[in-house]
Amino acid sequence: MNDFVNWFIERGPQIGLHLGGALLILLGGWLTSIIAVRVAGRLMNMSKLEFSSLLRQFISKLIRWIINAVALIMALGQLGVNIGPLIAGLGVTGFIIGFAMQQTLSNFAAGFMLLLYHPYDIGDEIEAAGATGIVEGMNLVNTTLQTEEGTVITIPNGKIWGGVIKNKGPRD
Repeated sequence: MNDFVNWFIERGPQIGLHLGGALLILLGGWLTSIIAVRVAGRLMNMSKLEFSSLLRQFISKLIRWIINAVALIMALGQLGVNIGPLIAGLGVTGFIIGFAMQQTLSNFAAGFMLLLYHPYDIGDEIEAAGATGIVEGMNLVNTTLQTEEGTVITIPNGKIWGGVIKNKGPRD
């Protein structure tokens, strides 16, 4: 027990500084992501390009995820974790997951194309992939519709992008 107390007295302040630094990095990343999302929103509003609400949501989430991921990697580095092998391992894992999830990645790519060309927006009544309803939400993998009967339908974006999309416009 005496050895532990001596070790803690000797190393405690250094460990505390590393933990405090890691927490500050995470807090800074979180604040930076909030500011970056607000700035991106203002830039999209000022732009002459027309951004759909779905594309705005996607850009905001992407900015937030990237900044928070970088902050997490920096915080782990501050704690003394060797991040080189971690990043290499993430690359290999990404390759394996990508190969195993080809269909999902196809839906992801179709979702990105739908966000880019925005043939519909939230609140629009559409007919796509054999279903008709009001667009309740969309992410990169699927689109959620609500039918007149109140049924919620989730359609993979690959089926929507690969077929005919009839947009009847906003539902009043």
